[in-house]
Amino acid sequence: MNGVKEAAVVLRHRQFRSFWTGRVVSSLGSAAAPIAIAFAALEAGCGVEWLGFILALNIAPQVLLLLVGGVLGDRVRRDLVMVIANAVSGVVQVSIAILILTGVAELWMLAASVFLLGVASAFFQPASQGSIVQLVPAELRVAANAVLRLPLNVAKVLGPALGGLVVALIGPGWALAFNASTFLVSVFFLASIRLPQPIKSKASALSAFRAGWMEFSARSWYVIMVAQSTVTVLMWLVGFQLFGPVVSHSSLGGAFAWGLISGGFAFGLVGGSLVAVAVRPQRVGITVSVCLAAQALPLVALAFVAPLWLIVAAAVFAGVALDISIVSWSAFFQEQIPEGLQSRLSSISTFGQLLPVPIGYVLFGLLSGYFSNTVMVSLMSGILVVAALLPLLLPSIRHLRLGQATEESVAGADVLSPELLAKTSATEGSA
Repeated sequence: MNGVKEAAVVLRHRQFRSFWTGRVVSSLGSAAAPIAIAFAALEAGCGVEWLGFILALNIAPQVLLLLVGGVLGDRVRRDLVMVIANAVSGVVQVSIAILILTGVAELWMLAASVFLLGVASAFFQPASQGSIVQLVPAELRVAANAVLRLPLNVAKVLGPALGGLVVALIGPGWALAFNASTFLVSVFFLASIRLPQPIKSKASALSAFRAGWMEFSARSWYVIMVAQSTVTVLMWLVGFQLFGPVVSHSSLGGAFAWGLISGGFAFGLVGGSLVAVAVRPQRVGITVSVCLAAQALPLVALAFVAPLWLIVAAAVFAGVALDISIVSWSAFFQEQIPEGLQSRLSSISTFGQLLPVPIGYVLFGLLSGYFSNTVMVSLMSGILVVAALLPLLLPSIRHLRLGQATEESVAGADVLSPELLAKTSATEGSA
């Protein structure tokens, strides 16, 4: 069955369509929100240091609570977790939008809102990641990941461009109001999903986490790839999300220019989804590493304040590469990790990726007072490339491919399989 036919088959599953619609709608508003938040803070007079602090407040609760969210996602119905998390996000965005539109919002209120949004995300993401395997058959998971990411990435194209235009014309408050409405519409669709109730477990949440950690550490290939992404995610987020708006605000014309750059990156993500569906790369280790290295291109263009069209083009290419790596890695993860462990291991990997980010936002924000933007962003792009390609020195990473049963994953499953742990009263049932 080719990629197009598989995509059509995936969308025939009613519950997947509801999940797909809820995710796409909320993604459209969420893509506009970072621009609105960044420029609301910049217009309030905060510099790179304070913007870094605000961005850190969004990531910090995700770092602190993701592991809790991962355990919860393997113990509670995942559809309920997603509905509650998006409802909270919608209420928070409505509140801050009203405060901005009425002219009474202060910087601490903006900081508090992004913190609460981070809390909601910490529970939503692991539950969402673990839901795919319950919504479609195993043979359709590659297509399901690509079909999901394609419209999500289209939303990310439209969201930044629309958000940048709205912020430039009528201010950030209306962009956040739009984001709030998409969260609440998303709740309607996600509420129509009925995923299976997880099997009751006698294990405590701490025991469940320990089991998940042992499964994680039993797979050296997984540990290495998480370490790789820990560095590349840090360099990308700080370089693009922190310094990108600052460079746009000071040298490229403001919010609309940043909207075009962010939209270009998201447009590339759409292209990456199409390529992933059509080509279905098999060499996962090589694909992920090379594609992550491509994220340095827009950072270099921003560092030297290249012409806007060139920055947008670099962002498009980086987006294509990144989404190919995400689709490939998601399929490999779902193939290698037992269903009842996916939320926990997903949260552990995301925890590792996000752990240094709040510190990075604050630290690089402070260092910006001593070094130019060119020096800072150039340094980050160089570190990103080295971290992305270094794992390819290991044959075990170069040989990772779809359809492969790694010795370590088999060994880990033998030691800590859900069936074995159930007999010792220390297991999570599959959701």
